[in-house]
Amino acid sequence: MTTKDWTQTALVECVVDSVRELLSLGADFSPQSDLVAAGLDSLAVTQLMLAIEDRTGIWVDESRLTPENLRSAETLAACVYEQMAAA
Repeated sequence: MTTKDWTQTALVECVVDSVRELLSLGADFSPQSDLVAAGLDSLAVTQLMLAIEDRTGIWVDESRLTPENLRSAETLAACVYEQMAAA
């Protein structure tokens, strides 16, 4: 898949899978789950962004990693999708 081939739904799945793997979470972690409550800290954010970049080829500007965009896998995927679409 090239970066332009990613749909927002596919990005949500990618983020959810990456978070589950990084934080050793089970199927109960959903796209709407709170990332901080799930255990995402500043180091894990860096690791998560590297995992997403590795899986998708999409680089995310660190300035976009605001608390609002890191609220859930769904909001993070929307942030990544918006940046990709603007490129």
